[in-house]
Amino acid sequence: MVLTSALGLQLAISHGELGYWWQWLEVALVGAVAWLCARYMAPSDPIRDKRVMGLLLAVVAGHFVMEQVLYQTMPRAGQLFEGQMSLSLRNLMIASLAFRAEKRIANLATLTSLALMAVSVFMSVYWSVTICGIVYAVLGVGYLVTSYWERISGRFPEGTKSEIPRGAVGLAFCLAVFLAAAAIGIAGTNHATRALAGFMPSSGGNQISDSRSQGGVGDGDDLVQGTKDAMSFGPTESEVFLESKMPSLFDVFNDTYDAPIVKKTARQKAVSLPRSEMEHRHSRVATTKSKGNDFSLLRKNEARRQKSLDDKKSPALFYVKGRVPLHLRTTIYDHFDGVNLQAAESHQEPPIKLIKENGVPWYHVSCPLSDEHIHSTEEHLLKFINLKTDRIPAPARLARFQIKDVDREEMFGLATDGHPRITVDFIPQLTVMRVQSSLVSSPTLLGDYATSKFRQSISVPDHEASIASIRELAHEWTSDLPPGWQQIAAVRDRLRSEYKSAPNSQLSEEVEFPVESFLLETKQGPDYLFATATSLLLRELGYSSRVVSGFYADPQNFDVGTWQTPVFKDNVHFWVEVSWDGKVWHPVEPTPGYELLAPRLTPWQRLHAVCLAAGKWCVSNWIPLSIGAVLMVAVCALFKRLADVVLRLANRYVRFGSERNRVLWTAKLMQWRARLQGRRRPQGQTFTKWIQECSQPISPEFIAATNWALYSPTLSCPLSHAEIGRVCDEAFTTLVHSPSLKNPASSSKELL
Repeated sequence: MVLTSALGLQLAISHGELGYWWQWLEVALVGAVAWLCARYMAPSDPIRDKRVMGLLLAVVAGHFVMEQVLYQTMPRAGQLFEGQMSLSLRNLMIASLAFRAEKRIANLATLTSLALMAVSVFMSVYWSVTICGIVYAVLGVGYLVTSYWERISGRFPEGTKSEIPRGAVGLAFCLAVFLAAAAIGIAGTNHATRALAGFMPSSGGNQISDSRSQGGVGDGDDLVQGTKDAMSFGPTESEVFLESKMPSLFDVFNDTYDAPIVKKTARQKAVSLPRSEMEHRHSRVATTKSKGNDFSLLRKNEARRQKSLDDKKSPALFYVKGRVPLHLRTTIYDHFDGVNLQAAESHQEPPIKLIKENGVPWYHVSCPLSDEHIHSTEEHLLKFINLKTDRIPAPARLARFQIKDVDREEMFGLATDGHPRITVDFIPQLTVMRVQSSLVSSPTLLGDYATSKFRQSISVPDHEASIASIRELAHEWTSDLPPGWQQIAAVRDRLRSEYKSAPNSQLSEEVEFPVESFLLETKQGPDYLFATATSLLLRELGYSSRVVSGFYADPQNFDVGTWQTPVFKDNVHFWVEVSWDGKVWHPVEPTPGYELLAPRLTPWQRLHAVCLAAGKWCVSNWIPLSIGAVLMVAVCALFKRLADVVLRLANRYVRFGSERNRVLWTAKLMQWRARLQGRRRPQGQTFTKWIQECSQPISPEFIAATNWALYSPTLSCPLSHAEIGRVCDEAFTTLVHSPSLKNPASSSKELL
């Protein structure tokens, strides 16, 4: 019951997840310390033992101290007051398990587990916590039945066989778990209600709030009235007007990458990235008239030098709630003239459709992937704070999105490049949007279906529309690989391993073709050079590819207090997408330091990944591991000798003031040394009798000093201070030099 309650509480405070490793480390440390204290203290009456009570109070107070340390170092990493109180009671509950032989302490652990399990179920809406609650209820019923059975077992007539019906109890437990799982499976996991939402002020009440609060009133962070902080409330009933100037999407990219260099001479090279839009290399690609839809690879370096550290404290453009890292696309570039990335002026994407599910409006985007090829569906919440754009930041393979209570189909459409957009000037501030996307695993992309699709879509460009140096490099990197995702991954991995990401590096204005210079000469540059080079390399191999730009939700910015990731100006990013049919585009991340969102792993996959990572780490660090293993073997082989040296030094140099403490310290060290040799002093046997039986003859002076220290608190010491030190050293040396610790029981048998 205690362990189930601890698991349920952890799931509740971690939003249905297992939480962080240090939280479980705290549980393990509390349990280990309590178990060691219970074993070596061996209190006869724990409820009256001050050491036991001090331990239980220490584990409670220790968590509050740890929370204050977390709050000072990472202000949003700790828990609210009720969370701190719950976790402190959890520590008390875990520590009480070590002293469960005392009935009153066992009852304390049981009642604490009941309270924490109730709080976990009432304060959460996660099915995993509900399962823990059901399991706890069944265990609780079993506990009550067992307690009652033990209480009446002595009242049966003599000769009556009485035992707990374990089979029936086990069957009832399994049946209860099965029925609970079936009920949750039928009703779904989204129909749970939060019974105590808003009950505690720091969890989202309507009077007091906290920066680490995890809930809100009604629609939570969507619709909360504010009076002081303009960034803390939703879009309704607001008394505060935002006075800060919102940057547009175009401004964000220019602020991050600096303004483009305007060349007086026109560029003549042009390469069309997608297969369906191929053009002659020496033809001029028409530029779009929409400002911000083209991007030059040649950038100025003035604004970056002028930026101060205060610029990095600007408010977030928007927030992402959900798993990260996450790539959010805003612009699609499918033409390249040698220097400028340019967006298309037309597209063939089907329109966005409004579909209501259970009265909830969803805007569906075409993503023609069958269920067998989709690993899972991922959902994220986007809260727009300080970004002025009509483009919807969309994850790869966007399936659908919604804004609560917005059910007008004309509110959304597709931009000229086929990217989803809102039909007003820009997305209103503090709008909360829910987006769902499909995740595809690497084995699926490496499978037969994807491989055959990629092979069918390959269309190698002719020599006139190709670039010889890039074509040769692409074939060199993939010459020994079959067509398909293996070649795409090879190009990606080659760039990630052999090229360096340098966001601040800039190409010279005299560079004729930036991508050639990046691939063959500098081998370092910003992310837009990695993306453009990858797209051209894949294009030379015949794959349909395009460069996209948007935002990267960095896991390093993840806020554990709110479970949200702020996205700043510095998080703009470029990457690549490839497709086999021009409809479903799969992301490719060639820039080192950036990662794609991977599908959730099953427990076996996690175990396999951990074992694989541990194996790789061991192989890469085999020299220090070998040295450590040799040292560990040596320590194990010489453990008793090393222990004798340490204990002898402790006996000689550690002082506790009075003669009585000196004698008792030596006696304690002698018992520890005997315990290492496998001879524990039996309960009820005096120390002097025990030490005389399991060692060579001890000096009478030490025996007398020990009896005085143990049994004569009012008498003066029979030896002087100098003699006490000498006698204790000689006694401990005699014990160490004994050939072996004799067992009194075996000695008695030999005499018989």
